[in-house]
Amino acid sequence: MVRATEEHGRQDFRVDDIIPICDEKLTREMFDINKSKVGIKSRQNSMLQNMVGRDIFSGDRDDVKPEVSGALEALDAKLNYLIGVNILNEASHSDMQEKAVNLSVTGVSFVSENDYSAGDLSKVTLMLPSFPPSTLELLAVIRRVDPAGDGRMRIGAQFYYRCDEEEDTVAKYVYRRHRETIRASSRNAELDSELNDL
Repeated sequence: MVRATEEHGRQDFRVDDIIPICDEKLTREMFDINKSKVGIKSRQNSMLQNMVGRDIFSGDRDDVKPEVSGALEALDAKLNYLIGVNILNEASHSDMQEKAVNLSVTGVSFVSENDYSAGDLSKVTLMLPSFPPSTLELLAVIRRVDPAGDGRMRIGAQFYYRCDEEEDTVAKYVYRRHRETIRASSRNAELDSELNDL
C-alpha cells in the first residue's frame, strides 16, 4: 500500500516491496567512524548508474560508420547486462535475504533477526531491483521496534545519508515503484470488480 502525508509531500511516499536486505547492529564508535565515509557499494552503484544508459557517442558524429556504431551499441548493451548479472550474483552470495519491506526516502521497515531497541544504530545493506541493480550500504538509526512473532522484531530505521547519491538512488526507486503501483492498481481495478461479481 502506498501512503503519503501532505505535510511532507513526495518525500514520504512509502512502497511495500520484497527486496534483498540485511542489517548489522553497530556500536556508537563504529557508526561515528562510518558516518563520514561513503560505503564502497554506494560509490560503485553511483558510478555504474552514471555509466549505464549513457550514449556511447555524445552528439552526432559523421565520422563513425553506422555498422561500427551499431556494433558498439550492441557490445555496450551486452556489457551492461553482464554488469547487472555480476551484481546479482554477488548479492546471492552475501548475507542478504529477500524480505518484505516498507521503504521510503527517509527509511525502511522490515523484520530483523537482530536484537534492537529504539535509538540503536545499524548498517542496512539493500539491493534495489533496477538496472543495473543498486546495492547500497546505508547507515540507519532505529526509531521503532515492534514484536513480529517467532522471537523476531519488526524495526523501523531512519536512514543517515552520507552523500547525495545514496539519497537520490533510494528516491528514484521509491518514486518509480510508486508510479508502477498506481498504474497496476488502475489496470487491475476493472478486473477486481469483475471477480467480485462472480
